[in-house]
Amino acid sequence: MTSVNQNRTWWPWALWFIMILLPVLLLLYTGYTLPRQLSRIEVELQRQIKYQEIASNIYHLTGAGQDYIFYGDAQALNDFRHYSVETAKRELQLYNLVEQSRKQDVAELMALTRAYTSFMENEVIPRGVLGRDTGRELLLWQHRDLSRQLAYRAAALAGDGGQKNKDLLERTMASLHKESLLMFFLSLLSLGAVLWASAAARPLAARYSCLQDLVRDSSRAVIFVDRKEKLQYLNPAAEKLFNLSRETAVGKTLGDILILYPHWQKVVQPIYQALLQEEKTADCPLSYNREGSRLLLTVDCAPVYLFGKTAGAVLTARQAPEPKDGTILLDTIERERKHLSIEIHDWIGRYLSSIIHGLDYVLRVHGEKLPEEVQKNLCLLRTQCQNAAIDMRSIMNDIHPYLIEKVGLIPALETYSTNFERLHNCRVYIFYHQRSLRLGRDREIFIYRIIQEALTNVARHSAATEVDIYFNETGDTLQIEILDNGGMREEKPVPGKGLWGMKERARFIGGDLAYGFRDGGFCVTLTVPLTDGGKGSEEDRDHAGGGS
Repeated sequence: MTSVNQNRTWWPWALWFIMILLPVLLLLYTGYTLPRQLSRIEVELQRQIKYQEIASNIYHLTGAGQDYIFYGDAQALNDFRHYSVETAKRELQLYNLVEQSRKQDVAELMALTRAYTSFMENEVIPRGVLGRDTGRELLLWQHRDLSRQLAYRAAALAGDGGQKNKDLLERTMASLHKESLLMFFLSLLSLGAVLWASAAARPLAARYSCLQDLVRDSSRAVIFVDRKEKLQYLNPAAEKLFNLSRETAVGKTLGDILILYPHWQKVVQPIYQALLQEEKTADCPLSYNREGSRLLLTVDCAPVYLFGKTAGAVLTARQAPEPKDGTILLDTIERERKHLSIEIHDWIGRYLSSIIHGLDYVLRVHGEKLPEEVQKNLCLLRTQCQNAAIDMRSIMNDIHPYLIEKVGLIPALETYSTNFERLHNCRVYIFYHQRSLRLGRDREIFIYRIIQEALTNVARHSAATEVDIYFNETGDTLQIEILDNGGMREEKPVPGKGLWGMKERARFIGGDLAYGFRDGGFCVTLTVPLTDGGKGSEEDRDHAGGGS
C-alpha cells in the first residue's frame, strides 16, 4: 500500500474523534469537575450557615446582657451565659472551617466576643442591677460600644461570605451553561456521525461478508499473519495445500508452526519479508515439499496496514501448472540457488569473518605475550579460516554466479576459469569482440550455467589440456562455442543429464544447443538471440582478449 493511500485514511478517524470521542471526553471532564464544584458550594453554604448562626447568637447574647443591666432578671443572666457558650463554640467551628485567608477575621471576632463576655462577667454582673451611681453611664456606654462592634464584625463576615457564595454559584452556573451548550452541539455532531457511520457501515458490512465468502471458497490458499507473527486465519484451500490443521495452527507463532510443520520453512520467508522489511512479493515461484512430493507454487505476499502502521501480512498461493514436454522451471531453481548463496554469505561468511578478525586482534594485541607454540597454532587456525572463506566464495559462485550481477557475464567467466584452471590443470581461453553483451542478467546466468556445465564435462570426460571459448555476435544473434583439445572419437556422443540440462536451459531462453566432435576435440555450440538494448562501449567492441 502506498503512502498516498495511507494519507487518505487519516481524516475519517480524525472526524470520528471530533464527533464521538470529544463529547465523551467532555462528559468525563464535567463528571470530574462538577462534584468538586458542588463540594465547594456545599462548604461555602456551611460557612454561611455558621456566619448566620454566630450573628444570631451575638444578637441574643448582647440582648440578654442588656436586659440584665436594666432589669437584673435572672433569666436574662442565664440566657447570657448560654449564648456566650454557644457563640464561642460556633466561632471555633467557623475558624476550623474557613480558608486560611479568612482565619484572621474570625480570630478577631472570637477575641472581641471574649472581651465582651469578660466585660459582663467581671464588670457588670458583680455589681448587680445598676442604679443611678456615678459608674452607670460609663458601663452602659462600654456595653453599647462592645455590642455595636460585635454586631458589625459578625454582619461583615456574613456579608462577605454571602457575596463569595454568590460569586462561586454564578461562576459554576456559567461554566455548566457553557459546557451544556458545547455538549448539545457535540451531541448533534455525534448523532450525525452515528447516522453517517450506519449508512457507511452497511455497504462495508456487505463487502466484508462477500469478501469473507470469496476468501473461504477461493481455490487459492489465503493466510493472514498479524504483526506479532501469529497466524490468525487460513482458508480451507490453505489447509489442503499446506497440509495444515486450523485447530493446531491458528493462534500460534510462525516459529511454533515451523516446529510442528518443518516442511513450511520456505513458505514463511515471504511472510517475514512482508512483516519485517515491508516488502511485497508478487508472482514468486516457490518449490515446496509436501509428504515427500515436490510442488511448484506461485506465491503473492503483501503487508497489511492499519492507521499507517504494519498490522500483519497476507499470503496467497496457488499451485503452478506442471511444466510441459519435460521442461523444468529453471528460473525457480536459479532463485533458490541465489537464496542459498545469500544465506551462506550472510551467516557462514559473517561468522568466518568475525573469527578471522578476532584472531587478528589477538595476534596483534597479545601475540608477544603468548607462547610461541600458541602463536603458531593461532596463525595456522587463521590460515585455515581464510582458506575456508576462499573455498566458501568459490562454492557460492558455483551455486550462484553473483559476479554477473556486479560486473557481467564475461568478467564472471574469467574469474571462474581461473579457479577451473587451478583445480583441473586445464587452460581456458576466452575470445570476444565486446566485453559487454546485449543480454539481460537472467539470460546471462543461464548462459553462464551452460558454459559451466560444458567445462565440467571437459574435466570429467576428457583429457583435454586446453579449452577455447568464442563469443561471436552476428546481427541479432550471439553464438558461443566451447571447444576442447581432448581428441576425436568415432562414436557419437551419448547425451547424459549434463547435455540434457544444457539443452533445456538453451531452450528456456529461446536459444539452441548443438554438440559434436570437431577440430580435434569436443565442441558445444550455443546460439542465442540478442536483446535490443545494452550495447557495449566502442573500446569493448574493438577489444579481443584471452583469459588464463
